Amino acid sequence: MTAAGEGTGIGVVAGLRLAILALGTFVISTGTFVLAGLLPAIQRELDVSAAQVGRLTFAFTLAYAVWAPLSGVLTRRWDRRLTLVAGLTLFAAGTALTAMASSYSDMTLSRVLAGAGAGMFTPAASASAVELVPVRWRARAVAAVIGGLAAATVLAVPVGNVVGELAGFRPVLWSVVGLSAAACLALAALPALTPAPGSGARAEVVDCARVAGPLLLVSLLLSVADFAVYTYVVPLLDHLISAGPAVVAGLLFLYGCAGVAGNLLGGQLADRWGPRRTVVTSLVLLGLSTAAMPGARHLAPVAVVVVVWGVSGWMVVPALQSELLTLRPAAAGLLATANASVIYAGMALGSLLGGVVLSAGSAAALGPLGAAFALAALLLHLTGHRRATRAPGPTAGTPAPGPLATDRAVR
Repeated sequence: MTAAGEGTGIGVVAGLRLAILALGTFVISTGTFVLAGLLPAIQRELDVSAAQVGRLTFAFTLAYAVWAPLSGVLTRRWDRRLTLVAGLTLFAAGTALTAMASSYSDMTLSRVLAGAGAGMFTPAASASAVELVPVRWRARAVAAVIGGLAAATVLAVPVGNVVGELAGFRPVLWSVVGLSAAACLALAALPALTPAPGSGARAEVVDCARVAGPLLLVSLLLSVADFAVYTYVVPLLDHLISAGPAVVAGLLFLYGCAGVAGNLLGGQLADRWGPRRTVVTSLVLLGLSTAAMPGARHLAPVAVVVVVWGVSGWMVVPALQSELLTLRPAAAGLLATANASVIYAGMALGSLLGGVVLSAGSAAALGPLGAAFALAALLLHLTGHRRATRAPGPTAGTPAPGPLATDRAVR
């Protein structure tokens, strides 16, 4: 499909198609993040610890991280609509099994199935987005799709927390299944999105790994930093201010609103400032906000920390994705898949490490743990960019070599 002309905006038709993709990522993300809000309800019903509930997120995200690249290679010649529908259907089936689970082991297996479905859908949605718009709008198109993911944090966790307290976790998960069916129907309105022909799968994977490896590692560390805290945000907030469920739900809603704003801001700044500066700014703010968490012991400072954490953690996502896709535009689908895979691998590792910290009785240490990984991501990003800019100059009309594109090449 041919995108709109370079001199025009995204356009109404493309905007509606992006909205459909965003609806899909909203559903997937609601099913992903809602467990953080449902943590107390699942603990009570299955008689398990908070760390064990966190390991359900580990199972989901690990399945996503493993299946996303495999399905990306296996389906790389499919019409992306088929990949999107197949992934969403698999996710819905896994979520339905989670809603019916009567034991912790059954719930773990169901989360693996749901994670595999999410691993098919989300990378294909990002890759589809960049094919629907001109190159100059690429970061904002990615931000629009990821906006569905950010919007889920506004509703999924706080609503899940409130409804879970009143009615248990199962009604919330059944509502996710219903939303999945609606999103599948909406996907029929998308045009054919057949990926452009390229080299063999092995050659494409090797080339993308060589060029994008450092940025993918940054993405991994960033995800660990964020999810080591986010998976256990409810017990963390309880520890910081000993607030009731209504206050916790309000703070979670505030975080979600900040995340949506940060995601939109990240897409705008990546197109105007350039992705690199946007990523650096985001990582600095993410590290500062998570490091400040142990000292926030009253509602006002906790609210400030939550807002900065939400904005910075989501602002970096479209910028980093845009920087990655610029490295190999012809391999946008493969790069989007690889990035999604490492993000979810980082979520798995973050939830696992956060669970270890929480089990040791150190909820206050979750913030500094996230800050340490944010700092590592920042240093790697700066070091990788410095190596790229010191590389020999490119020939005329050729992007500079190296793992990280310069701002000029990115823009």
